[in-house]
Amino acid sequence: KYEAGTNPALDGPSVACKIDNLGVARPQVNLNQTDIVFDEMVEGGLTRLVAVWHSRMPEQVGPVRSIRPMDPDIVSPFGGIVCYSGGQTVFMNMMKATNVFNASETSEQGQGTFSRTKDRIAPHNVIVDVAKLAANHPEIAAPAAQFAYADSLEGSTAAKSGTSVSDIKVYFPSALAQWTPSPDGKQFLRTQDTKIDTDAADGSQLHTVNVVIMTVTVDRSYKDHKYGNVPKDNVIGTGQAQVCSAGKCVNATWSKADRQSPIILTDAAGQPLLLAPGNTWVELQPAAPEGKTVLTQKTTPSPTATPKK
Repeated sequence: KYEAGTNPALDGPSVACKIDNLGVARPQVNLNQTDIVFDEMVEGGLTRLVAVWHSRMPEQVGPVRSIRPMDPDIVSPFGGIVCYSGGQTVFMNMMKATNVFNASETSEQGQGTFSRTKDRIAPHNVIVDVAKLAANHPEIAAPAAQFAYADSLEGSTAAKSGTSVSDIKVYFPSALAQWTPSPDGKQFLRTQDTKIDTDAADGSQLHTVNVVIMTVTVDRSYKDHKYGNVPKDNVIGTGQAQVCSAGKCVNATWSKADRQSPIILTDAAGQPLLLAPGNTWVELQPAAPEGKTVLTQKTTPSPTATPKK
């Protein structure tokens, strides 16, 4: 949290970028500076990220990759800017038809915002200066609030009424996202495909205050002559969710009325579910049989019996 008036980035637009999540693209740059990250399924059951920066605007993020059919529905509630490196024409046109300013590697030529780094192999080497990208567009408004938040970690719904967990595994057909509570219980630490997931900016393990797992159906109607089926996560509608904060998880329902509406999280009584202040990762877990989530409850050690004299 920032004191009022101390963070000029909050007055400007958010920047959402498509981030590569293949093994060759990791470790990615400055994912620990994000406000919200969406983990989505793409071709072959692999995953790609939609990472959103607003409260902090790094000069380097990436590697940035191409757009996918679910991205307009994910990004539109933020308004702001979306950055990507190409994509199929049909998907780019879908993105351009939204209320979001499109910044692609092609359209940004000469702006000093996109670059190709020499220490990574193409096409996994596109880096974007989101601080400059946002500064170039002071006319774009700041995003509306996404989700509902408590005033403290202890005040979050999961902290108050959730079940303690020692491990969260979110299975995609060809990828595994894993989260474990930090020793102090204030964050969750990320492992990708059984390997510790780190941030190339400083080597720290990727971490988040909140993990939201949304079970979504998948639209298989998008076909491509080169890549075959291009799945689209259906994020408009409603479904089941798990919301995790403070080392605990609670059952929830997610809903999203239309493309520009934010995602609403509610508890069993239909009341708004409160996240903890801080960053959030959203796992868009495909519905069974393609995907599943396994929560391992934290066991409480049995008290040691007092030895008899």
